[in-house]
Amino acid sequence: MVDGSFFDAALFDIALFDNQSLQAFFTQFHFIRPYWLLALLPLCAVVYWRWREDSQPRWQSILPDHLRRALTVGDQGWRKQLPLKVLALIMTLAIVVCAGPTWQRQASPFGEDKASMLVVLDNSESMLQTDLPPSRLERSKQKIRDLLALRDGGKAGLVVYAGTAHIAMPVTQDSRVFAPFLAAIVPDIMPVEGKAAEQALPLIADQLQAAPGSTVLLVTDGGSQRTIDAYGEYFANNPYQLLILAAGNPDVASPDPVDMKALEALASASNGRIVTVTVDSSDVEALNRYIERNMQLNGESAMPWKDMGYGLLLPIALILLLWFRRGWLVQWSWVAMVSLSLLLSAVFSASLLYAPAVNAQPVEMKAKQTDPVETLTALDKATQWWWDLWLTPDQQGQRLFNHNEYLAAGQHFEDPLRKGIAYYYAGEFKLAHTAFIQVDSDRGQYYAASALARQREYVAARDLLKTLLDKPGLDPALKSDVAHNYRVLSGIVDDINQFSESQAGSSDGPEQSFELGDEPQTAEGADEKTSAELMVKAHLSASELLGSDDLADKWLKRVEADPKYFLKAKFQLQLLDRDQQADSNTAGDPNDGGDP
Repeated sequence: MVDGSFFDAALFDIALFDNQSLQAFFTQFHFIRPYWLLALLPLCAVVYWRWREDSQPRWQSILPDHLRRALTVGDQGWRKQLPLKVLALIMTLAIVVCAGPTWQRQASPFGEDKASMLVVLDNSESMLQTDLPPSRLERSKQKIRDLLALRDGGKAGLVVYAGTAHIAMPVTQDSRVFAPFLAAIVPDIMPVEGKAAEQALPLIADQLQAAPGSTVLLVTDGGSQRTIDAYGEYFANNPYQLLILAAGNPDVASPDPVDMKALEALASASNGRIVTVTVDSSDVEALNRYIERNMQLNGESAMPWKDMGYGLLLPIALILLLWFRRGWLVQWSWVAMVSLSLLLSAVFSASLLYAPAVNAQPVEMKAKQTDPVETLTALDKATQWWWDLWLTPDQQGQRLFNHNEYLAAGQHFEDPLRKGIAYYYAGEFKLAHTAFIQVDSDRGQYYAASALARQREYVAARDLLKTLLDKPGLDPALKSDVAHNYRVLSGIVDDINQFSESQAGSSDGPEQSFELGDEPQTAEGADEKTSAELMVKAHLSASELLGSDDLADKWLKRVEADPKYFLKAKFQLQLLDRDQQADSNTAGDPNDGGDP
């Protein structure tokens, strides 16, 4: 049995697509050969002259009124001069066809007019939730692959973000190069954790270059108010279309549910559209229609305009057939005209709504064993609807928090600080850290460090606390707590380093030690030093590489074949470049650190 929500989504997509078609009709309608419309002037003159001649025939003037009414047929009401009316309609339609009405361009047979698309993919920890099996991230990557296959040659680029945003693949037409880098996207490669989609905005202009008709596809499961405000301002001042693919299933219970309210607010603020993930290819087909329609509406194309007047030839031919039966035109043409008008409207609507059915290419994935999902029942939805009538989300979260239902409270809170505290109490430290880093305050960063420490990310937590201690203007009461936690974490890191050094060269080194849990930390051991060495740039010319075998071997060893590690190193270098540019700009400011 097919779920009714599928039909609702299909009708919603058809309505949106029809609105786009109507927008194209009203904004771009014109005539290819407009001078043909001048033929309407002599037509109107002939019809008017003929109407006057037939209205008062000479023989009717000599008959009495009672005999004239009995001897004439079809001379009253709408039947009066019906053949002349139908002839005028046919000639008007023929002139319109000759003028060439149009509102869209012809499709390019070579695909060079494909719209450019930049995919902005959420690569935060929340995308690992399994309400969309095997996970939100894997399902999103599958949908992106299907969309690339459906577009078949369209330009596409990839930007991924968590706490920072990075270019994983510049805009290209080669989907074969795109695929391996898309498959390598996992949260582990991101240099900074978080969920800041607004960090991707400066990269959009560099990739799309203000190309008319371009589309930004944001694939995410939620966003903050800061993201909504930033996207609303950006897309109000730039010629891009925003499409949002909601990665998540609101009908399935999840520790970090998809935030549909935030996504709807984001789409409303940026004049974008939301497409929810479906089990079939209807979501991908809807995205492709929106992308191509936006290109037709706003893109600069070298293809000629498509003559849309040929569809009027069919009603013209059918009406002309009525002239071959005696008396049929006068008595039955009104039925034919109504039927033809309905047929014409049906044909017109079909021409607007028709889109070739393309099945998405199946993608084979090796999924991990996941826990059984808990589907929300109708009673759950009704209960939630009832609470929404009386309490705001934050009020509902506080009510659940007071009843020690911390996980449910975190799912309801909209305030990131209160959401993080609820997740922290529930033992969901990754979700707590993701929420805390969205808080633009020193206390939020302090709590984020505590969440990192709970995950045994001691080095990252210690460095975050060190950054807070060095920050001028830190609240004295908070500074004492930060200093205390910093001393504790520094001692833990030192102990791990000493333990790692003492176990170096033995068979039960730190990788076999389980004293720190399932994933023991090596703190600042050899792995971190090796990674730091790989971050050092070395500019070697071709002559230097060819002239020295040692340099060539060293360079080849540094080439990473796995796209995952390549992207991780690339993102680290991009982050270092940004930090260096920010430091140089600060050092070059004559007013920085001195009196104006």
